[in-house]
Amino acid sequence: MSILPLMTVVCLAFFMSGCAAVGPNYTSPPALQTPVEWTEASGTAKAAAGLEQTAWWKTLNDPVLNQLIEKAVQGNLDIEQAQARIKQARAELKVAGTGNIPTVNGAGSITRQKESENANIIGETSTLYTPGFDATWEIDVFGSVRRSVEAAEAHVGASIEDLHDTQLTLLGDVTNYYVQLRAAQEQLAITRHNLEAQTETANVTRERYRSGLTSYLDVAQAEAQKTTTAADIPDYESTIKQSIHRLSILTGQMPGTLSEQLIQTQPLPDCNGGLATGLPSELLTRRPDLRKAERNLAAASADIGIATADLYPKFDLTLGLGLNSNTISKLTSLSSGYWSLVPEVSALLFDGGKTRASVEKKQAVYDETLAAYKSAFLSALEDVENALSSYTFAQIKRKTLAESVKSYKETLLIAEEQYRKGLTNFLDVLVAQRSLYSAQLNLSQSEAVILTSFIRLNKALGGGWKAVEVRGNTKRELFTQG
Repeated sequence: MSILPLMTVVCLAFFMSGCAAVGPNYTSPPALQTPVEWTEASGTAKAAAGLEQTAWWKTLNDPVLNQLIEKAVQGNLDIEQAQARIKQARAELKVAGTGNIPTVNGAGSITRQKESENANIIGETSTLYTPGFDATWEIDVFGSVRRSVEAAEAHVGASIEDLHDTQLTLLGDVTNYYVQLRAAQEQLAITRHNLEAQTETANVTRERYRSGLTSYLDVAQAEAQKTTTAADIPDYESTIKQSIHRLSILTGQMPGTLSEQLIQTQPLPDCNGGLATGLPSELLTRRPDLRKAERNLAAASADIGIATADLYPKFDLTLGLGLNSNTISKLTSLSSGYWSLVPEVSALLFDGGKTRASVEKKQAVYDETLAAYKSAFLSALEDVENALSSYTFAQIKRKTLAESVKSYKETLLIAEEQYRKGLTNFLDVLVAQRSLYSAQLNLSQSEAVILTSFIRLNKALGGGWKAVEVRGNTKRELFTQG
């Protein structure tokens, strides 16, 4: 029998495998409406390029913070998990790519049998040696495999952006907890300083009471204020310990590992650098979470094509080659060879609308993913605007509080002088002490808010994640920017 018809089918299938894949062709994300400029940008903002490559934390001029970030990007376990997810996605891409490659199986058998005495050849015993292999290939005529590869490639891209987003989050978390630590240390120092002053006041008041120069009420009030201030100390000490524990975990170490390095009080980092915001539209290409959402959108588009391909016929080709002989000596001769070529076509005739419903579902998933992409962009714009607003008003508040601290210091000096001269009551001194203490704490908190707003802004802008390279890379370049 001639194999020409079979070869015609094979050639036709090869030709058809080069046809366009069914389903939508995803080339780029849909255009989104973007604002021209930031509404909350003030005179401190300036144009920027390459914010993702800028080590913004280095503008805080804190060597300890720089060391912590270096340890974190090399030791953080969230980073390690994200790297493992990339490996998983790349493995899935390899699996998807094998759909275009024939599956080859090798097999061999030795059959020893004796015929029935009632068969045509009575009682004959024979041995049949059959080594060979077969290859099966599903020809990707309508692009199911190609769409699967597209989806897998998009998932790899999404997993890479997930790593970048993890890096960005880590940079913000380390800096935030470091600011929290230094703010708590500063506020603890303020509290202890005020406690010393209030203790001295309470001692002086007690001596004046013993001398008959004041009533015991003044003594009780002074003691009450002193103990109230002392009660604030455990809260700050707890915050300090918890911040150190968290920083240790973020660097991939046991909770108390960094205690010796960080327990000594250090001032808050200096935040005097100008803000660089860039254009709102740049968030789409800079922020890893938006880049990840775009890759998920590409994968959802490819999934529509995969589901659509199930509506079309499938073409399979099976090739068998081998040897067949009843004696080992003749097994290698050309006359023992055999082959088979089996092209097969299968088509969906009826499934109650199941396959079309699957296509509709994938289309709905794409629509949901697109809405999520748009929503993520709006949230990103909100993040930046809120951070800008917080930064601007925190600076205004700090300036006002600095003036308030200066005024309360003068008020306390006057109140203490007048009390010693008997020109005012002791309550005025206590109020002045308490007011100064509160103003100093508020000023410290305001400075911490400025720093956290600065951190929040850089994170919202997608800044800094390209300025670090995590462990596992062949080229290790940390903090090359700034």
